[in-house]
Amino acid sequence: MKNYDSDKLRTIAVIGHGTVGKTSLCDSLLFAGGAVERLGSVDNGTSQFDYTDESRDREHSLSSSMGIIEYSGCKINIIDTPGLVDFHGATIGSITVSDAVLLVVDGSDGVEVGTLKTWDYAARNDKPLMIWINRLDRDSADFKRILEDIRKNLRKSAIPVTFCVKENGVFSAVVNVLTGKAVNSEGKEIPLPDSAKDDIEMYRMQLVETAAESDEKLMESFFENETLSEEELTAGLQKAVATRNFFPVFSGLAIPPVGQKFLLDSIPILVPSPLKGTPVAATDRNKEVEIVPDPSGPFVARVFNSKVDTHMGEIVFVRVVSGEIAGTADITNTSRNSTERLGNYYFITGGNRINADRLTTGDIAAIAKLKSTSTNDTLGQKGSKIILNPIVFPEPVYRVAIAPKERGNEDKMGSGLSLLAAQDPTLILRNESEIGQTTLSGMGELHLKVMLSRLKDSTGVETETFKPKIAYHETITKKAEGSYKHRKQTGGRGQYGHVFIRLEPLPRGAGFEFKSKVVGGNVPTNFIPAVEKGIIEAMKNGPISSCKVVDLQAVVYDGSYHPVDSSDMAFKLASRKCFKDVMLNAGPSLLEPVVNMEVTVPEEFMGDVMSDLTSRRGRIQGIEAEGAFQVIKASVPEAELFQYTSTLKSLTQARGSFTQSFEGYKPVPREIQEKIMASVTEEEE
Repeated sequence: MKNYDSDKLRTIAVIGHGTVGKTSLCDSLLFAGGAVERLGSVDNGTSQFDYTDESRDREHSLSSSMGIIEYSGCKINIIDTPGLVDFHGATIGSITVSDAVLLVVDGSDGVEVGTLKTWDYAARNDKPLMIWINRLDRDSADFKRILEDIRKNLRKSAIPVTFCVKENGVFSAVVNVLTGKAVNSEGKEIPLPDSAKDDIEMYRMQLVETAAESDEKLMESFFENETLSEEELTAGLQKAVATRNFFPVFSGLAIPPVGQKFLLDSIPILVPSPLKGTPVAATDRNKEVEIVPDPSGPFVARVFNSKVDTHMGEIVFVRVVSGEIAGTADITNTSRNSTERLGNYYFITGGNRINADRLTTGDIAAIAKLKSTSTNDTLGQKGSKIILNPIVFPEPVYRVAIAPKERGNEDKMGSGLSLLAAQDPTLILRNESEIGQTTLSGMGELHLKVMLSRLKDSTGVETETFKPKIAYHETITKKAEGSYKHRKQTGGRGQYGHVFIRLEPLPRGAGFEFKSKVVGGNVPTNFIPAVEKGIIEAMKNGPISSCKVVDLQAVVYDGSYHPVDSSDMAFKLASRKCFKDVMLNAGPSLLEPVVNMEVTVPEEFMGDVMSDLTSRRGRIQGIEAEGAFQVIKASVPEAELFQYTSTLKSLTQARGSFTQSFEGYKPVPREIQEKIMASVTEEEE
């Protein structure tokens, strides 16, 4: 493969709801672009993109994969992304490094929850976006109905560049609005169907008006001539795409391939080159900077994906944001302040790799044999301090406690999962001392199943998962005070410590404060730190549930001591016992972690979902319409959300999704608190 300059590179991330045919479309683009001689098939296990045993067995894309098309003097990188929400981390990474995204919509089902989610990811990253309406040969498919669905739920400025024609209910042609050409269901060029002539005029005028609105000079030309020249139309549409004021709509079939060449013809024209991309935010020696895409600038690359390859071992995928590099070179992982040797890098298409000897701005490449580089790291020239602002991945929504089936494999399990978490930032492993468990969090039940399967394959460690404990907290609701005298005589030197302690509640989230108001030396100054230490130790296991105590102020205000028998240990023991006694009189209350949720569902399921959230002690905060979908905002206790992903799937026929974020700690209702206290007592007994 020859080297391409930056202005001849384009990277397209193909996104959308699961099961809309994204991978089949990617395979058909490779075939139509001449990158492969035989059309790959997901169903036959010959796809260039779902080429791993894992993807074939589960019949879904579980990570992003790449294909390269050399077409019309350009190199087009196609990134196929997962549609399942469990694996949207890979989708977000791919969107971040693309020049534009191609949103695939089913010609029968139209806009679905996954369509909205991936559209939103592209919008947050300010990426130019094109749309492909797929499977328009099906009986229930209707191009105009789906176009209106897109305009209603996404943007009105979605305008066809190509559209499909049906005659007597049977798919017959794809028509290109810009060129006036048409191809039939076999992909062969045919005369423009009579039934398409009115539509092509209507859509062309919409394109001309959109192009004119992108620039004042073009608007003047349009008013003067009532149209635009081909050059003016192209320039206007380019600008409108780049500024997200125009979303080109393409259409056709992935199987058999129909309409792909019209899309490939348009990509070099409509999609901005890497050199016209938005500068990337970064820091350089703690100073905020922007990295401009410039081949003559400093070498800066972003790691957006990493995986273990059967032949090459661990590899990372990078997008060159600035500069270029050739041959073997020492580079810096600026995120980790470590040196790496760059020597083995490749262009990847499907499961095949092509040796690369140069990388320039806009290139996507796989790099092997790096020592300590993983997803979200920044690579720069030797000595560089530039760190790109990290990709923002969604918070995990599914959490389990985890342990190896065989004792003694804890370290092996931990190191294996840590490696997987470095590759996938949406996978989070924690050793949670508050609950005494190791937990694993991810984007859903399937996500964790796949990761634990990979763990077993790579390390041989089998694991078991179970419901995690909840990290409850205890606090107080009113002021109380009391005293305790610790006195012990066992022959020889005894123990004596006597303290008076007052507890007062603090605002939620304030933590712990300690003060000494002892006067007259009743408790010598040198024993005050021991009093504080005893209280802090007592707060690790509260008196009503053995959970951490938070949000209070403790004041030691009096006491007494013995000149011989008093010691740090005696005062520490006295303050521990005094704290627990006083806390029981200070209106002890149990607090539970609560999360904010946004649940996106089709309108017909809204009632069932809201009823279920209410049954989980959720408080509905509001509802917002998003086209034909409803976004339910709620505050729900974490204790009520175990395996909620499965419940939502069942309630919405797998058409709902949700995100969550930690809100804070809130009091547990009295009846729930009593149940928790009873279960703690039972466990202790």
